[in-house]
Amino acid sequence: MLLEKIPLGKTLEIYVDREEYRYRLVSKVEDTDERRVCVTAIAAGGRFFKFEKEDRIKLVYRDQEVIWEWDKVRAGLAKIDDTPVHYFQIVDKGRTFNRRNAYRVKLLEEITLEYYLLSGERGKFSEVPMSAGEIVKLEKMHIIKPAYLPESIKVKGMLKDVSENGVGLYSDEKFEIGDGMFFEIPSPYGDLSMKAQVIRKMKIQSSGSRFQYYYGCVLTQSDRKLLRFIFDLQRERLKKQREMEG
Repeated sequence: MLLEKIPLGKTLEIYVDREEYRYRLVSKVEDTDERRVCVTAIAAGGRFFKFEKEDRIKLVYRDQEVIWEWDKVRAGLAKIDDTPVHYFQIVDKGRTFNRRNAYRVKLLEEITLEYYLLSGERGKFSEVPMSAGEIVKLEKMHIIKPAYLPESIKVKGMLKDVSENGVGLYSDEKFEIGDGMFFEIPSPYGDLSMKAQVIRKMKIQSSGSRFQYYYGCVLTQSDRKLLRFIFDLQRERLKKQREMEG
């Protein structure tokens, strides 16, 4: 897909690999051409986000049933008609794959889901929202931390499956679209810290189910070892499949 074909105002996802974590940022497309796309400037706490030279950046655009990706992107801050924007320079035409074929592994792992509730704020949060001061930040953003950290609420859940960018979860806790949460995935590489946001929910009608709700979530922050863990699971299951067929 050519960058200039992305309609203005559409959402673009920006994934940033920095040190041991992967972060997900979201912004709206403001301008495009063959090799560059500009989005509404990403800011927090009154400061524009600063991309570092060492960052590994990937762009993702979701077009109905198809996902488009551009890797090895260079980023910076510019202006369009005196309005600040972040721009992303691509080096190739990108790649595409069907959403249904996006690689995902089943886990069925019991986990503890956590979230914050704050007085005067609606919803559940994976981090303290800006109204109380940004508590979780990308390194080098220099956001001032609040003087307190609200106690998190813990609930039971089950991790159904996981992919590089999302998870499927079961829980009796009632989350709404847009709610956030954080949790850890046990792995041979240690507990992998995750933050997620609900983008899809379903009430389970089956009387035999252990949980009342299913949630499809996008990962807003993840441990970079997650992809290695997913590949390990893939290889192990393929090996067992071959042994059974043999």
